[in-house]
Amino acid sequence: MSKRLTALSIAVAGTVACAGPSAVQPEPVQADSTAVQPAAPGPDRSNAVKSEPAGPASSTGPLQLDPAKLVDLTHPMHPEMAFWPGGVPFAMTRLVDYDKGYRLHKFEMGENTGTHMDAPSHFVPGKRSIEAIPLSDLFVHAAVIDVRDRVAKNPNYQLTVADVVAWEAVHGKIAAGSLVILNTGWHARYGDPAKYINMDESKTMHFPGFARESAELLVQRDVAGIGIDTLSLDYGPSKDFITHQVMLRANKYQIENMANLDILPPTGALVIIGVLPVKDGSQAQARIFAILP
Repeated sequence: MSKRLTALSIAVAGTVACAGPSAVQPEPVQADSTAVQPAAPGPDRSNAVKSEPAGPASSTGPLQLDPAKLVDLTHPMHPEMAFWPGGVPFAMTRLVDYDKGYRLHKFEMGENTGTHMDAPSHFVPGKRSIEAIPLSDLFVHAAVIDVRDRVAKNPNYQLTVADVVAWEAVHGKIAAGSLVILNTGWHARYGDPAKYINMDESKTMHFPGFARESAELLVQRDVAGIGIDTLSLDYGPSKDFITHQVMLRANKYQIENMANLDILPPTGALVIIGVLPVKDGSQAQARIFAILP
């Protein structure tokens, strides 16, 4: 597998494949010396009506994709949704309505509100900002690690190196350029902000994340980035945000508040990240899709 996804081909029949030099080439057709020879010329039909040769299929029709293979990994945005404590909630102000002939709104929110991407510049001066993340890093294969059973027993669970190694023993080594997604099951709480933030009386939040050591291993694997279905890649009680530091110093990106992770298989899904290219932005909202194998 190449370090970065280099080509995406979506067939009219709805199948998805990545083109590359390893694609199977057709066998050459050998001439058959016993083939039937052309018949003798018949009567002159030069004045007969000739049918036009069939042209190429039209490329202007609707793209045919199986809806069952398309997954939205983005939470809808609205004023009541969860946001980082002390951050800026989502607000929508109507500026013009239909009595003027059209409707227009103004949106206000922090750059880390809702499903969003962290750029390396979020923590590290001089690293790339959100608009500088290359397109080749936004069309990526997903490696999905499911730790829902462990989170059910410990809401502060952190992904370990052993978890990654066990996943690779079944599914193969995580490929360079992948997006590693941690399915903790926490996205099911998103509709209840208090349960999603899960803050105790001491103002400490409790939710799962990536441990430092697992983040360091994924940097060694040269992944494009990591994603999770919680408020942060670091677990709730974190004070030093060490996973952020490890990943962002390595010039990787991070995605937080992902949705519908239960639908993704461990391997084979293609993820497309439509992040807002905000100049000098350290984070930005993103509409994220997956195409299932």
